[in-house]
Amino acid sequence: MGLADYLRIARRRWVVLVAGLVLGVALAGYQIQSTTETYSASSTMYVSMATGTSVADSYQGGLAAQQRVRSYMELVSSDSVVDRVIGQLSLKMSRDDLRAKISADAPPATTLLRVTVTDTQAERARVLADEVVSQFRALVDDLETIERSAAPAARVAVVDRAERPREPSGPGTSKILAAGILAGLLLGAAAAYVWERLDRKVRTTDELEPLGAVLGSVTLGTDDQLDELRALRSRLPDKAKSVLVAATDRGYAPDLSAGLADSIAATGGKVLLIDTETVLVISAEIAREAAASPSVGSSGVDIDWPVRNGTVSGSAEAESLFENAAQRTTVLDTRKIPATPPVEDKASGPDQGGLAAVLRGETTLEDAVLAPGERSYARLALGDADLRTPDLLASVRFDAVLVEAAARYDRVLVGAYGTDALALASKCDATVAVVALPAPNPERVGATRDALTAAGATLTGFVTVAAPRRWRRRSGDRR
Repeated sequence: MGLADYLRIARRRWVVLVAGLVLGVALAGYQIQSTTETYSASSTMYVSMATGTSVADSYQGGLAAQQRVRSYMELVSSDSVVDRVIGQLSLKMSRDDLRAKISADAPPATTLLRVTVTDTQAERARVLADEVVSQFRALVDDLETIERSAAPAARVAVVDRAERPREPSGPGTSKILAAGILAGLLLGAAAAYVWERLDRKVRTTDELEPLGAVLGSVTLGTDDQLDELRALRSRLPDKAKSVLVAATDRGYAPDLSAGLADSIAATGGKVLLIDTETVLVISAEIAREAAASPSVGSSGVDIDWPVRNGTVSGSAEAESLFENAAQRTTVLDTRKIPATPPVEDKASGPDQGGLAAVLRGETTLEDAVLAPGERSYARLALGDADLRTPDLLASVRFDAVLVEAAARYDRVLVGAYGTDALALASKCDATVAVVALPAPNPERVGATRDALTAAGATLTGFVTVAAPRRWRRRSGDRR
């Protein structure tokens, strides 16, 4: 994986990265709050040897002093020194507790010895440091005195006495916070990487290329949608009179096929969109009657009445259906919907029963097709479907409808999903498989491709459809 791949993972899994960072900062804050502040006091000593006055004697004495410093570092926290300090200061602490507060170090190639005592109280840290140095010097005098009347072979002099610390030396807030941030980022990055590797969803068009040709990608509801539909239009087979837009998920076929129909019609051809998913039928007569009703506003709109299985939905259900179908039909104002759907006078206008009525022989294709109106293409919605409609879609009656439509129009687009798409696959000249991103996994997309091919479809390729991100929709609304 390259840098671009890691950046893509970070962009896609940024929530995990932020969660890891927050967790790391929270743990660091807890560690800082739960750790008691400590103070450190230090005292520096100089170790020298009793030697002659010559240069050689001084050099040998310096080497001997450096060697002794290594041993003295161990003597600083020895039991003898610790016991003497406890007894001298009458401390109520154990030998191990005091030893844990004492540390010693020596700069390289020097005879300096630095003793540091750490305690929760600044003044007590200073007192303990001075007392440890005092008792250590006394111990060295005892150890280095060979004869009672002779001077010690080594001498330890205090260079800097311990001072009362002004600021705490621990717990090291900056270091702990930096460590928490780093650990949180590493944890978030590891979790994001593991999640990415375990995620089998198809998110990009590149992941579909091993499964077949990719005709394009369309992001619905964005400024780029028009250009993306034009690119898709240019990749459709020129000789294909009828094109099936087959989707595995409900709702994508009507949106994509409507946009594609509008794009094709913009080139000057006559286009018919057969929508086998939308059960709503638009009637100009109903719109005029609704506009004339006292309960309707002054401006007229096209109103779709949901009719399925011979029953008419109530006003509350109709409002919900209109809201869900608004993107693929028309902009609706639910305040203008009458309490009951007005009955259209068949003598005053065409029969608007939809595709289902045509398949049942109740009306003709010419009467059922909705004129373009403000649209650039004609449209035939499913209409008042019943239990027989799925079987009629798979029958020769739909073949006859398709033949008649092909004779009347330059291009016929059929939008369908699920089993209806499989039933219509062999009836159209070309098939475009719609994949909604993110798709569950490549295996499911491959199974859809195999099912369409087995049903007799002439699969042209895949087209991916994605809804715009929320922030993009909001920014578009503001514009």
